[in-house]
Amino acid sequence: MTAPKNRWIRTAALLTSVAMAAVVVPALVASPASAATQTITITKSGFVPMNVTIKTGDTVSFTNADVAVHEVLFKSTTGFTCTATPLVVQPAKTQSCTWTATGSYPYADPNQRANSFKGTVTVEAEVVAAISLNALNSTVRYGNDTTFSGKVTPATSGTTVDILAMASGETAFTKLTSVATTNNGAYTAVVTPEIGTSYRAEFLNGTARVASTVTAIQVRPQVRLVLRSVEGVRAFLRTAAISSLSYQGKYVLVQRKSRLSGWTTVKRVTLGAQSTARFAVRLPSGTSSVRILLPASQAGTGYLASTSRTLLVTR
Repeated sequence: MTAPKNRWIRTAALLTSVAMAAVVVPALVASPASAATQTITITKSGFVPMNVTIKTGDTVSFTNADVAVHEVLFKSTTGFTCTATPLVVQPAKTQSCTWTATGSYPYADPNQRANSFKGTVTVEAEVVAAISLNALNSTVRYGNDTTFSGKVTPATSGTTVDILAMASGETAFTKLTSVATTNNGAYTAVVTPEIGTSYRAEFLNGTARVASTVTAIQVRPQVRLVLRSVEGVRAFLRTAAISSLSYQGKYVLVQRKSRLSGWTTVKRVTLGAQSTARFAVRLPSGTSSVRILLPASQAGTGYLASTSRTLLVTR
C-alpha cells in the first residue's frame, strides 16, 4: 500500500527492495571439509614426493613401487595412527597413516642412507568454512537503511556473498543483493527494510552453500509532528504515521512531558484517510514538551511502537 501523500510529508525512499520477515529461523550450517588422502610413492631412489602438507583428519598413503621391502619410521609416535606398527610396506602394497593433531612429522626409511629416503608430513588445522553477519543497527525507522558487515572464512577476496531476506508474514528467504569480499574476506551491504525483516548471508564454498546465523532488523513507522499555531490556551498541531501500511482509523496518543511523572497522555487522536490528523490540545502556560506515540497495537504486524520528535511549545 502506498505511503500517505501530503505536501509536508516526505515519502521514504527505499534503497533496496524486498519486504522480509522478523521471524528467526535456523541458519544453514556448513559441514567440515571431507578428509583427503595424499599418496607418497616409494621408489628405488626415494620417496616421491618427500614432503607433503595435509589437514587434520587427512590420510597419507605410502605405496611401494620398488621391488624391495621398505619401512617408514616417524620420529614422533603420537598425533597419528597407522595401519601397521611398525610401518613396513611390501612391494606393490600400500600402508597409510591418518593424522589427528597439527605439527611437523619427519619420517625416514631407517634402512636407507640417501636423503631422498627422508621427508616430512606437515599437518595444518582444518579451516571450517563460515560467514558472519553483523548489523550496524538492529532497529530502524521506516525508510532508513542499516549496514551489514561480516567476514567469510577462508578469507579470500572477490568471493560473492548473497544477502537473503524474509519479511514479516513471509515463510521463505529470497536473495536481496550480492556483494564481493575484500582482501581479508570482509564485506559490507546496505539494506532498507520496509517492515520487520530477517536477514542472512551466504556464499559458495566449493559445492556447498555456507550460511550465517539469522539477524533480525526491527522497523518503527515514521511518526511526524508539526506545530501549526498557538492560539490562547490551545496549540494546533498535525501528525502523520508513515510505513508500508495505511493507518486510517488507527489512533495515536498525544503526550506531554511532566517533570514528576514523565510522559503523560493528554489526548487520543484518530488518523484520517492519508494517515494524518489535525488537532488541538490545551497546554499550561510556559513551555511544554509534546510528542506523538503510535502504540504497538496500532503500528501493525511487523512494526514496533514509534514516537515522533519532541516539540517545545510555548504559550
